[in-house]
This record gives sequence, structure tokens and C-alpha cells, in this order.
Amino acid sequence: MNRSKIQDYIDKREEQRADIYHATVQDDQHFAVNGHSYEVVLNQHDAFDADAFANRFSMILAKYDYIVGDLGYGQLRLRGFYDNDRPKVMNDRRIRSLQDYLYESCNFGCPYFVVRNLSVKAGSNKKRRHPRHRHYHRNSAEISERREKLSSPPVHQRRHQEVKQVRRGRKREFVMRRRRDD
Repeated sequence: MNRSKIQDYIDKREEQRADIYHATVQDDQHFAVNGHSYEVVLNQHDAFDADAFANRFSMILAKYDYIVGDLGYGQLRLRGFYDNDRPKVMNDRRIRSLQDYLYESCNFGCPYFVVRNLSVKAGSNKKRRHPRHRHYHRNSAEISERREKLSSPPVHQRRHQEVKQVRRGRKREFVMRRRRDD
């Protein structure tokens, strides 16, 4: 694949994305992307451009409290961060680790900006149940009936199967094979 073909793919992608996300600037600090409000908190070296932000934006970023954009070699890169007081979030995904991100992942002295999401679309706060516990809402008769259907007879009562224990070093494995009828 040569460079001209790659550039054609990039141009097609930009044309397709231009119709998806639109930025409307309200003032120097506030703007909206497809109706979601954002505020520019920090604009280092005049890096923020609303149209470039909308071009690189993805809806996956709508769940973050802050979005950091850095320019390196003419490319805008976006990364999301959560607020410091969000529970159950890893420390490197909180906004207090912004300086670490800039030192480790960005070019030295590159222009960057920080945008605060004013309409965060966080995931639901429902507790997720473990997959094994998904049948708690059923009554006990249904659960025991389901267990009976899923249980299989003991190995010595199964027809046409034999089980062998195989040792491999310190480990033991059990191998089930179809029994040969002699």
C-alpha cells in the first residue's frame, strides 16, 4: 500500500466523520458538540480548535469528566480522565494524574488543552451481578429444576465413556474418551 492510497483512505474517513459530529462555539470558554456542553479549562499554547476537536471526537469520550487533547506532529490526540472524587476509578485515569500523562505520553512542550464535560453521560450506577447470580429472582423450585436438568450422571454410570488420570510432571489432568466396544 503506497502513501497516496493511505491518504485517500484518510480523506474518505474525514469526509464521513464531518457529517457525524458538529461543534458550535458559544464563547471563548464554552462550546457544544452535538448538543453536549463542554468548557475549556486550560488552553496551553493556544492548542484548542473546536472543529479539530469535533473531527477527532468519539462518543466513548462522553463518559469522562475531562478530555485532554495534545498536538504532536500535526495530529490531535484525545484522552479522557475522570474527576478526582469518582469512586472505583484507577489513579492513572483521574485528572490529578494529568502531569504524569503529559510527561510520559506527550511530546515535550507540545501544545495541549483540557476540556471539562458539563453533561457527563456516566454509566448506570446499578450494581452488576455476577453472572452466576443472575437467577436470584427465580423461586427455589425453578432453580432446583434447572439444576436437575444440567446435572449429568456420575462418571461410572455413563455409557460409552472412560476417564483416565494423566500425570504431567506435578500436574494431574483428567481425560475423557469414548470407550471402545470390544
